[in-house]
Amino acid sequence: MVILTKDDLSTIERLLYNKARDIDVSIYNALQDETYKDFILDSLTLYFTKDGGIGNALEIDNYNPNASVYQTYEALRILSALNFDKHYDHELYIQILNKIGNYLFNRCPIENGLWNPLVETNDDYAHSEEYSYMKNPFSIWGVHPTVAILGYILELMPESKAYYKKALKQIGYIFAYLDNDDVWTNYTFTSFSALYASLKKIGLFPLECKKIEERMKKEALKQLADDTLNFPLYFLGVEVEGDLKNRIEDQLDELIAKRAKHGLWEHEKSWGNNRYPEEDSASLKWLGAETVWNLYLLKEYGRIES
Repeated sequence: MVILTKDDLSTIERLLYNKARDIDVSIYNALQDETYKDFILDSLTLYFTKDGGIGNALEIDNYNPNASVYQTYEALRILSALNFDKHYDHELYIQILNKIGNYLFNRCPIENGLWNPLVETNDDYAHSEEYSYMKNPFSIWGVHPTVAILGYILELMPESKAYYKKALKQIGYIFAYLDNDDVWTNYTFTSFSALYASLKKIGLFPLECKKIEERMKKEALKQLADDTLNFPLYFLGVEVEGDLKNRIEDQLDELIAKRAKHGLWEHEKSWGNNRYPEEDSASLKWLGAETVWNLYLLKEYGRIES
């Protein structure tokens, strides 16, 4: 088993402080010491838009300053990963969740229980092809990021909130997607694994949780050879065995080996076009973001020397 050493981490930390965005430095510090969690809230306020959603390139490959469901999902993902919850009593945290709830449920249309992750104004700014606007993106994006968002809302918001109750109602549509026979993509795995983790944290829908876990394992075993799928991320906190467990351990070894000679991890996805010179600056921003989230994963799997 390959691990990241203390010396490796020291090098990475120095480089992060020099190269990473403020939000990524905040995430790194909070991963190391929970007393830094409040700085995450301050950092997230920089990405809010007037309508209460998240934009301003929180998602690095989308330079749109306007809010979108996808960029709002990114903010919720950060809060969940850093163990914010419905009991976190901080005025700014409450304001952030209220703004996000209002944006999602009062400003964004829902079609068959799903939000469109994309907005038309994406096409007015530099972006990867992934974020080019489509009126009906569901044949590609499927249930993502709606499924993950609903889990995050149930995890992060008190039961007394109207947005919690709206999410609880909407999630009934989502469980029906578990019964189809569609091949699971990275999007599907990402969203359902996030929902599973959120529901497990709060002890909600245990039967549905079991169903999600069984489907995740079934789909993963079909696609073990697919290098584009991040099995360690999908099965974080899930008991696995056999070929799937071995695949996860191998991928963690490969992840550590992929760290570039300059000391950080590079983003492997391209923009899929040559239209925007901003792709070069985005790749520099990704050095921090990719590194921070890889460290998060390695820490959760005990792959960093203590």
